[in-house]
Amino acid sequence: MSRHRKIGRREYVKYAAAGVVVIAGGVAGAYYFTKQTRKMPELTKITFATVPFIGEAPSYIAYRNGYFEEEGLEVTLKYNTAGKLSLKNLFEGEADIITVAETPIVYSSFERGDFYIIGNMMHSDKINLVLARKDKGINSAEDLKGKKAAVFRGTASDFFMDSFFIANRLNSSDLEIVDMDPPTMVSAIEKGEVDAIFCWQPHIRNAQNKLGDNAIILPSEGIYTASWLIIVMKDYAEKNPEMLEKFLRAIVKAENFIRENREESISIHSEESGVDREVIAALWDDVIYDLSLDEALLTNLGDEARWAIRYNLTDKTEVPNYLDYIYIDALEKVKPEAVTVIK
Repeated sequence: MSRHRKIGRREYVKYAAAGVVVIAGGVAGAYYFTKQTRKMPELTKITFATVPFIGEAPSYIAYRNGYFEEEGLEVTLKYNTAGKLSLKNLFEGEADIITVAETPIVYSSFERGDFYIIGNMMHSDKINLVLARKDKGINSAEDLKGKKAAVFRGTASDFFMDSFFIANRLNSSDLEIVDMDPPTMVSAIEKGEVDAIFCWQPHIRNAQNKLGDNAIILPSEGIYTASWLIIVMKDYAEKNPEMLEKFLRAIVKAENFIRENREESISIHSEESGVDREVIAALWDDVIYDLSLDEALLTNLGDEARWAIRYNLTDKTEVPNYLDYIYIDALEKVKPEAVTVIK
């Protein structure tokens, strides 16, 4: 005769709880086993050479917010003080993607045709400026005559300086011009070793802060519109088209974040670039972040090439066909409305 014991409420609860633990353990074990046996997709590793420049905000935000990783990219940042140094990294195989203004691109285009522009992240006519010392008697462009000015040769500020001279009916021979990198020229104008500097932000702002009321920024708005270009080698683009799409898609995500999160975007840029937040905030509204490839870019490149030829900055006599340097496929897939270059 079988005997059955009646289970009390307390024992029932105890057994039920134990069952839940067993089931939960089984589920967790199955999840762990699946995770261990299923091969997770690997991120594509790329080295991106960057500059602590206001135009770099979308890439810094894409990096900080994990947009590159969302697109399957593991990005290592390589910092430089100027875009032309990043371009050197690219040509020497030390970076896969870089950002740079258009002037170093023009100089390089006279010598080689093995690189592509895949996008322009920034547009601004207020980034390149001329700052001077008031105590040197400089209150207008005319007062620059006979003075000593610094510029970083081969950069966008070099072209900006010439555009400024033309707009103000000056000649380069009216001044003594010395070649300096941005940090050096900021120190030089603070010490009075030069009377004026032609440079880009935030270096102009840094010099202004050091000089205080003794600094004057000469009017130049509308003289020159700066770009911030994304560059890759042609061979790399042809072998990795999907990777370029992923990179640009992350930049577009960052642009959208910038539009909706001004203050946080400024903070991210400041933290990643090492530039004081107040400096970034003061410059923020002077820049338009709108990833594109347009006809205006081709026009600017052509104008700068003619400038280089006119002043014998190259021994070449013909303007390159810059359509050959534009790669539109990636941006057309990511942000088709932004491509207005006519090929």
